[in-house]
Amino acid sequence: MTGTANGVRRPLQGGAMLVDAALAGAADARWFDPSWWEAAGAVVGRGGGRGAVWYLDTPHGGWVLRRYRRGGLARVLSSEHYLWTGEARTRAFAEWRLLAHLYAEGLPVPRPVAAAYRRGPWPFYSAWLLTSRLPPNRTLRELCSEDAVPAPAWAETGRVLARLHAAGACHTDLNAGNVLVGDDGTVHVLDFDQGYRRAPGRWTRRNLARLKRSLDKTAREAGRDGVGDGQWAELLSGYREAAPPEVSGDA
Repeated sequence: MTGTANGVRRPLQGGAMLVDAALAGAADARWFDPSWWEAAGAVVGRGGGRGAVWYLDTPHGGWVLRRYRRGGLARVLSSEHYLWTGEARTRAFAEWRLLAHLYAEGLPVPRPVAAAYRRGPWPFYSAWLLTSRLPPNRTLRELCSEDAVPAPAWAETGRVLARLHAAGACHTDLNAGNVLVGDDGTVHVLDFDQGYRRAPGRWTRRNLARLKRSLDKTAREAGRDGVGDGQWAELLSGYREAAPPEVSGDA
């Protein structure tokens, strides 16, 4: 692991960027411009969801560029701008720092590469995040929709969530689309936008319940009654196996 927990701040026209110290010497404002990557032939795919996502092949490895976009009713006012309340509270810097801490602790999250924000129009800002691209994978939502989740993935997902909860990582949007199951059986969790750290407690139970609702919804949309009781029991078994007492007692 590289020491990504301490990012390097660089000025950016109208804002600033935060870069992994190992890449600070190569930092370039154009990293946050999809058209620049497209002109360089580096874009190898696009993603959906709330954020505009570009998958990149760069001289530094595979990266993912995400532009923050608003969801819900707020996007009626603006899909790409957020109210300015200070640099440390920008969506990009906050998520970068949370990911950097978790990654430095050896947890299965994407390695943060760089984050950026630009002010304007007043009193708003827009933001971007660059992370490493994970090995080939599919979301738990995709696999659950096809009733094709590999049997070992249930317990492994539980173990991963237990480790994150033990580290105090509160994922505010833990759903089946944010859990990735690798072709090699590994499990990663992504999209920690608005996530934060807190002491383990009853919120861990609510976090798991949120994932269960997401899985049940996915299964029902595919014509099943919900995720199987045995499958969910496997996830909880893996969770309790990996969680320390102060966490497992809340599951």
